[in-house]
Amino acid sequence: MLARHAESLFWAGRSIERAESTARMLDVTYHGLLEAMPWEAERSWMDLLKVLWLDRPFAELERGVRAATVSEFLVFDPDNPGAILSSVGQARENSRAARELISSELWEAVNSFHLELRSRNLRADVEARPHELYGFVKRSCQMIAGVAGETMPRDDGWRFLMLGWMLERAEMTCRLLDVRYSQLVTAGATGGFHHWLQTLKSASGSEAFRRRYRASMDPADVVEFLLLSRTFPRSVLFCLASAENGLARLEAGRPTLTRPQRLLGRTRSDLEFLDSHELLEGDLHVFLDQMLNGVRQVAESVALQYFRNAQEHDIHALDPYGPVLELG
Repeated sequence: MLARHAESLFWAGRSIERAESTARMLDVTYHGLLEAMPWEAERSWMDLLKVLWLDRPFAELERGVRAATVSEFLVFDPDNPGAILSSVGQARENSRAARELISSELWEAVNSFHLELRSRNLRADVEARPHELYGFVKRSCQMIAGVAGETMPRDDGWRFLMLGWMLERAEMTCRLLDVRYSQLVTAGATGGFHHWLQTLKSASGSEAFRRRYRASMDPADVVEFLLLSRTFPRSVLFCLASAENGLARLEAGRPTLTRPQRLLGRTRSDLEFLDSHELLEGDLHVFLDQMLNGVRQVAESVALQYFRNAQEHDIHALDPYGPVLELG
């Protein structure tokens, strides 16, 4: 398949996942602060920006950290490529670029979502109906995931789509824990309970956590669940294992491991054999930084292996349609 098609599918997966995660965290933050003090609200909105790695771009705008300004920035600001509207637009363009490799149903789902989102009065929605807006975004992204799962063959196109999806999800869960943990351990018993619950809700994991751990809200259990669960689809281990399986199928028949496979296998194994209680006795922040760095290295090595390697060796000049991937 063409490298440009593989790259388009990879980024389509990442963009849809980013849009859904942003909407979910906005929704959780908004509802968690309905009765909060002003200073708590400012800190929570800043934490959300940090999770999304958008705190510095937002600070440069000098708009003040408030619900209205942060929400508008994360939903529809044209200068923010990580905004929901921008992410959905990027997913639509990437899907269009790989139109011949995806199902008609998937294209229609992505395109309809993009058009309906653009047709809404997003400023009015953010001001008056934020919960309805965020619910619409989450349901639309989940519908796209369902349509992709039900209509796409498990070929290389599907694997690149899921590879981007899983790496973005793993990175987002790591960021969520990294930003939230330092304040949560000092929040006290009652405050800590609510903060940990919001953290689980931000990852769509509160109900799954309850079924497994019952009434516990032990920080070690929450960290273990979001990092190490083998069954929860947003845990870091689940995402890395899924991405690793997809890479293995892309390279089926190759006698040696590629650099992306080695990096991903190393990152996954560092996490898989972790003892969460020992981790909490050490420096969780340092470990999560290592995980984030590992995921970023995997994403970059995937780009070099499949999307840019041929161009860097001047092969692209020989083919006006881009380099062709020889997989499987």
